[in-house]
Amino acid sequence: MDTLYQSLVTVNPVTLIAQICNLFIQLLLVKIFFLDKIKAILDQRREAADRQIADAEAAKAEAAAIKETYEQNMREAKAKADDLLLSAQKTATMRSEEIISQAQAAAAQMKSKASSDIEMEKKKAINDAKDEISGLAMAIAGKVVERELNAADQAQLIDRFLDELGDQV
Repeated sequence: MDTLYQSLVTVNPVTLIAQICNLFIQLLLVKIFFLDKIKAILDQRREAADRQIADAEAAKAEAAAIKETYEQNMREAKAKADDLLLSAQKTATMRSEEIISQAQAAAAQMKSKASSDIEMEKKKAINDAKDEISGLAMAIAGKVVERELNAADQAQLIDRFLDELGDQV
């Protein structure tokens, strides 16, 4: 048994040379029959990988261009929206100022008309009062004086009475 283990561990020169020759023959056979096919397959895989990498880079560049276009469109849309909002605010401000000025003008006109109506009513009331008072004054004057006045004296008496009454009012 010892010899069996020893034969496995020892180097036999004839076996070594035979194994080396066997290795070279196998390498030669692989080179002759398979090396060109293996290189062709490796070249095809390299070309496929290069194409995939190039396609991926082209797709990445296209995606970046699309992204840039999208971002530009978004910036333009935002700018347009901001402009529209600003324009709407300006229009609303102008319209509100216009409405306020129209309302103020209408209020001033109404106030002026009311003042003139009040003044007119006041004058009418004074004239009505003058007419009524003059009638009463005539009746009182006729009774007090007990004499008949001529038209000039009567007009003078009425005017004086109205002037005194107007000063009191």
